[in-house]
Amino acid sequence: MSAAKPHKFDCGVLIQTLLVNGYAITSFDHPASETYLIHVRKRDLLGGQALSLLLVASSVGTAIIHRFTKQAAVTGSTPIAISVAGPLSTPQDVTQYSIEEFFDALGGAILTDRVFDTNLPNTMSQLGHNKVPAGFIGKADDLLEAYSKDCIQFLLECPVSRYGQERRFERLPDGLALGRDQMNVYFDAKSYAAEFHPTADDIRRFADYVRSFNKSYSRFVGPIAVFVVVSGSFSSDALAVGEKANALLAECSTPLCMVKAEDLAHSVAMVKTDARRRSAINWRRILLPGIYDISRLKEELNRIRKDGVI
Repeated sequence: MSAAKPHKFDCGVLIQTLLVNGYAITSFDHPASETYLIHVRKRDLLGGQALSLLLVASSVGTAIIHRFTKQAAVTGSTPIAISVAGPLSTPQDVTQYSIEEFFDALGGAILTDRVFDTNLPNTMSQLGHNKVPAGFIGKADDLLEAYSKDCIQFLLECPVSRYGQERRFERLPDGLALGRDQMNVYFDAKSYAAEFHPTADDIRRFADYVRSFNKSYSRFVGPIAVFVVVSGSFSSDALAVGEKANALLAECSTPLCMVKAEDLAHSVAMVKTDARRRSAINWRRILLPGIYDISRLKEELNRIRKDGVI
């Protein structure tokens, strides 16, 4: 399942996620500790309106359940129970999700503070090594996808689609960034306890992703400029890494850049201190084949400062 939110449950994150996904909140009630009743509505593309009543709780008694089902019936809403801890005792005809499953259904929790977390490098390192940090909810691989998306979106200052969750039944990587000047990036997040080293099957799969995208969309938005793999660590064998990068280049004429999750977080921290210069960064000089070298980003920022244009 997906990256729900990476902290103890915060109803504010749920509200933010619903709003970003196009839901209007018509009423909100907090009838008991860690218990929320939220009426939401959403119109489809043809103008039809769907009404739902969400019960969000870690545990509930019969009085709350009665109120929940009665309000849903009176308002003509679909009752949906969301369990923050264990399963809730709800009627069989009530759809129930865990909080992780619910965020997954919405494409992941919408957080605005990930890239501003001072502990981001440690968080990313743990997720990249298939560890869920203390206090987080969700699975390491899903959380790594979500964090990688936010980091890449911040760094490239462009829209990023998280394909891994939103189009899970298609053969697609975890995400796509459509950058300026056709700096289009496919990325895959690999949460591995040990070093991640792409296999021949991985390379063929990455190449298939790229060829499929280029065939369908390159005439509109340009081709994939680089394929980025984010993981906790990679092989220290430079020759082996080079062979994998060369293999993808030979398959689909696209560079393969392997980025340590911790280095991705450090890159965010580096750019954060000088965010107004993000638009001038030439990522083609930085996301080169092989293991990502963060010193190239530092050199690029120094170059931009010396130019004095921004």
